[in-house]
Parts: sequence; structure tokens; C-alpha cells
Amino acid sequence: MSQTVHFQGNPVSVQGTIPQAGAKAQPFTLVAKDLSDVALSQ
Repeated sequence: MSQTVHFQGNPVSVQGTIPQAGAKAQPFTLVAKDLSDVALSQ
């Protein structure tokens, strides 16, 4: 299911389900500015 949200005033198409406010996030990992991994658990 494709939805459109606004990011900094610009429309962005997103896929999947947008979680409700206050919902618990699933574990995930991001890449920091220094290219190191940053996990939700850190």
C-alpha cells in the first residue's frame, strides 16, 4: 500500500504501514554520519 506523507513540506511516497503514535518500534539499524552502524538498542 503506497501512501504520501510530507517531509519538510515536500510530498514523499512511502510503502508499508505507518505505525501509530506511541507504538513500539521494531529493531532496526541506521548508518551514522561517520558510516558506523547505530542500532535502536544503543
